[in-house]
Amino acid sequence: MLCALIGLTQMATAQKSSYDPMAKPNIVKLNLSGLAYKNIAVQYERILGNKISVACQLRFTPKGSMMFSKALDQVIDSDSVQSSDIKSGGFAITPEFRFYPRHAGKGFYLAPYLRYRNVNFDAPVSYLDDNGKTQYVTSEGNFNSFIGGLMIGSQFNLGKMVTLDWFILGLQYGSTKVDLKVKNTEPLSANDQADIKSSVEDFTEYFGNLNTVVGPNGGSVTGTLAMLGFRGFGINIGFKF
Repeated sequence: MLCALIGLTQMATAQKSSYDPMAKPNIVKLNLSGLAYKNIAVQYERILGNKISVACQLRFTPKGSMMFSKALDQVIDSDSVQSSDIKSGGFAITPEFRFYPRHAGKGFYLAPYLRYRNVNFDAPVSYLDDNGKTQYVTSEGNFNSFIGGLMIGSQFNLGKMVTLDWFILGLQYGSTKVDLKVKNTEPLSANDQADIKSSVEDFTEYFGNLNTVVGPNGGSVTGTLAMLGFRGFGINIGFKF
């Protein structure tokens, strides 16, 4: 697929035509590759001049089970948590500025962008208490991220009114505010509280300075994480007008 896209891009760039970026300056696009991950992402791009444009993408993920959750359950083989029971969803908004070296709306481009992203999830967990009795915990997590990055991509025309926009690769960095709350069905003993707090702190020490609180009826994990990530490998079909 990558080879085919590169070939089509080169063919489109090599074509000599009287392309006018302002003839159809509006492009509405649907991210096709995101649909495979249960993401509904729509972007609007507005061409402002011969080589520049602005765009904004809205992405929504309906709450549901994670991809490959059943396969993860087989690999992890945990008695306390099942990946298939974890439900997550969220949304993101990504405004960006685009610079096209040749023509706006056509060919390779550089796109500095900002992103706000919210992800929430519910995860039921079971464990054995000091008396060997199974207890159940309900956990709710919320993650709010503010991200900045730079992406390269390529867009070319499939016709007078249809475009294909290829998000090739981008690098991004930002911070994520973590808010995780846990509620227990039965009061925790002092030993259970100490064990849970120790286990959570051992896990979260790899992710930054998070504050862990554990009490008789549950607890919380809060704090801010600095995160480096990637964006790209997206295929978008667009309509020009």
